[in-house]
Amino acid sequence: MLVTRKRRLTIEEHWSTNPFLNSSIYKILMSRNRYTMILGMLHFSRPGSQTAKTKFLNLFIPNQKLRVDESIVPFKGRLIKKQYLPNKRNRFGIKLFVFCDVDTKITLDFIIYCGTKTEIRRHRDIGMSGSVILTFLEKYYFTNRIIYMDNWYSSPTLFDFLASRGIGACGTVKKTRKEMPKLSTSLKKGERDRLNVYILSTIHKDEMGPSEKMDHYNKNMGIVYTNDMMLSSLRCIRKVTKWYKKLFFHIIDLHLLNFFHHFKVLREDNALKSTNFRYRASHRSTYEITWKRCSAPMPALIPNSKKLRCKVCSHLYRRRRETRYLCEICKVPLCVTCFRTYHEKRYLNV
Repeated sequence: MLVTRKRRLTIEEHWSTNPFLNSSIYKILMSRNRYTMILGMLHFSRPGSQTAKTKFLNLFIPNQKLRVDESIVPFKGRLIKKQYLPNKRNRFGIKLFVFCDVDTKITLDFIIYCGTKTEIRRHRDIGMSGSVILTFLEKYYFTNRIIYMDNWYSSPTLFDFLASRGIGACGTVKKTRKEMPKLSTSLKKGERDRLNVYILSTIHKDEMGPSEKMDHYNKNMGIVYTNDMMLSSLRCIRKVTKWYKKLFFHIIDLHLLNFFHHFKVLREDNALKSTNFRYRASHRSTYEITWKRCSAPMPALIPNSKKLRCKVCSHLYRRRRETRYLCEICKVPLCVTCFRTYHEKRYLNV
């Protein structure tokens, strides 16, 4: 989380001694060589995506409104299944089908697109796009939920199938879809927009009326795009040659984003920003790691039997008190009673 807040051109620059780039916190948490060694030896014996999918599904019971859309994990290296999505922020990369809760923006599930090997339950009469929707929704049949989708998924056959299983649906649809009726526009010039947009719905009445300013469809459609926009500004993804490492870091980003949305739901704080949440979480985790390291050894004696002013007593309590002890890791003179106070003030801002 610290790396996402302080961007550098290379990983090594986070440990740079250059005054313009120096951040001492990285040296305290871990050495540069240790970090790069761990990153270089990163290997997966089995897909980490299944663990993430299980966590997402078990941690939250979704509300009534649900959304399915495509997302892209940016990757320009060599990959047979690399996709091009011109309407996405990152156009080249690994395509994901993402299943979200509309009200909370929490990611409930995702499917990695692998062509004919994509892990979905295929339905012969509905096709691949409809099968993606049914794979996500098979746990929610007859629960009175509503799914929103775009025209890549929508079809009359799919909507009829969902309606027979107690799921409402709404989405744009292509005019050329199989079983679509022949539509004639009776609106005069000036009564319509330049382009016709066709929408299928099993949750609205079959009557004509003005949309006014309440656009029900668009209001519930932008969840996945909003999440992608939030991830793009605070992304821990790095330039790597292996596509599975890129996907791994994206899944970590999804975990962090979900934690943020869960936190907002629990605190009922809609004004909280993702940047502030990550900053506070970074402070907390940094403090915990540093306190474990600093509390493991006992305070050490200052060399040459010297006495130095306790930093906490001098700066916090405005009193002169000398001590024979210091923190071995931070190299700061401290009274034994000020040992914990110093680290809390430095890394937690309490």
